[in-house]
Amino acid sequence: MTSKKTIYARSGLFAKALLYLSIGIVTAMEAFGLGGFKAGSFTIMNVLAGHSWGKAILILWAAGLFGYVFWRIYESIVDHEEYGTTILGLGQRIGFGFGGVVYGFLAFKALQIVFHSGDDSSYSTSKIQEFIHTDLGMLLVIGISLGMMGGALNEFYIAFTGIFKKTIAIDEVPSKYKNAVMSFGKLGYACRGFTLGIAAYLLLQSAFTTRDISSADKEAAFSFMQYNFGNFILGLIALGFIIYSFYVFVETYYRKIDM
Repeated sequence: MTSKKTIYARSGLFAKALLYLSIGIVTAMEAFGLGGFKAGSFTIMNVLAGHSWGKAILILWAAGLFGYVFWRIYESIVDHEEYGTTILGLGQRIGFGFGGVVYGFLAFKALQIVFHSGDDSSYSTSKIQEFIHTDLGMLLVIGISLGMMGGALNEFYIAFTGIFKKTIAIDEVPSKYKNAVMSFGKLGYACRGFTLGIAAYLLLQSAFTTRDISSADKEAAFSFMQYNFGNFILGLIALGFIIYSFYVFVETYYRKIDM
């Protein structure tokens, strides 16, 4: 019988899929001249918060996302997926834990937006900006950007090797859909890697200029793509995010989760 913890973990995957679907749709609409806007996670949350029903959605989304956070951190410690203690295995497990922390920050931010508990955010932001303009701050920004580049390379590795298939019960997927699931996963991970790589480049560049940490997000990366490569490439990447969300929806059901 499926445990409550497993169901909660799957709800986290569902929440993650909704996030990528939302970002992909509105950004694709912008790229193809159908309205919309280039969106990162925070932009989507702020737009939703502008509606009364949107706030309820944000609360439910944050609650679901905490399930993803719990599962990723749990898995990084317990290692039920058996990545082991090799350098590569430990790297994967640390990545799981870090990913959990990142999505945990998004969930907390969503609740902060809903309940307007961000009154001191401008003060906090100014203190952070103050810190990153020190020598130690510059080293931290460089370190984060290099870590993000490593994450981007890992996304490409996952995409091109198809190693992600070992994390889902691929044999349980109906035969006529298996190739589509694998293609969606590969394209989605590649688009994530491309976007993360650009965000990392922008952050590294800012370490030696403005040191503006807001440049390390999807929205800034989308703007860079649009300016340098045009709307067509931006649209393709946005469609890649939509396709990736479809893969995560499939993953919600077929992901191997041992809690």
